Amino acid sequence: MVSTSTPLISGYAPARRTTHAVRRLSALPAQRLFRAAVAAAMTLALLGAQRDLARIVPDRYSAAVTAGALAVAAMIGAVAIRNGVGVLTHGLDPQATVTIRNLSTWTLYVLLGVGMASALGFNLSGLLVGGAILGVVVAAGSQASLGNFFAGLVLMLGRPYRVGSAVRMSGPNLGGVAYEGTVSDMGALYTTLTTAAGEVLKLPNNAVVTSALVLGEAPLQAEVDVAVPPGTALRPIEAALRERLSPAHAAVTIRPRLLQAGADGKLACQVQVRSAASVDPTIVVEALAVALETARSA
Repeated sequence: MVSTSTPLISGYAPARRTTHAVRRLSALPAQRLFRAAVAAAMTLALLGAQRDLARIVPDRYSAAVTAGALAVAAMIGAVAIRNGVGVLTHGLDPQATVTIRNLSTWTLYVLLGVGMASALGFNLSGLLVGGAILGVVVAAGSQASLGNFFAGLVLMLGRPYRVGSAVRMSGPNLGGVAYEGTVSDMGALYTTLTTAAGEVLKLPNNAVVTSALVLGEAPLQAEVDVAVPPGTALRPIEAALRERLSPAHAAVTIRPRLLQAGADGKLACQVQVRSAASVDPTIVVEALAVALETARSA
């Protein structure tokens, strides 16, 4: 009986933990939806009651009370927007999450701003006369401060790349420097790349939209600088590295940085390893040392 019941008991605990984990994950959208609903209700209540709150205090404090009520409403409204958008994007793939998150967030923040302007007593109907809204949008788009926003909208709708794509870009607005990495986020103002070294780069959308893009290459997983004696054959070193990294289906290239040796008599080269799978840079360095030693003894 002991030997029979033990496996059942040991197998029951993980199953129970898995069930609890699934329940917690399924409860997340409901919790966010509840928080979004409560925050939205509080925001609407504050926007509607801010004038009444200003009347019950002395006149010299009414402006401060109104400003405080609107500031609190803006903060609570931001909480409602974040949680509501989180509910909308729950369970979607990364690209769909980025698209829906940006569109819904921008729209909801505009509506929040319109609500706050109405609460302050601004007459928004005047903007509709004579196509004034179109003029405001065009004028805003010409401003450098909002150029990234409209460029992000172009990138999101045009979709030259997706979240998770490996890209290499260079352009005049990037300072003449080529940036390479995996797209980890496409925000309203910045495109985020994660490099092979784990660095996170936030590039302005206005610079990205005017850059030349190289797509379809395997992501750059490792980049190592090495000094080799002049006359060293680079192809055998590439072949040795490729053989060592073959489980990752890596593409290895070794290119000299300069066409002549440096002051120390050695040729500075750059080793790049591209692969769909992650590659440990330590393995690249070890394999490179072995390949160089083999090349010297040959």
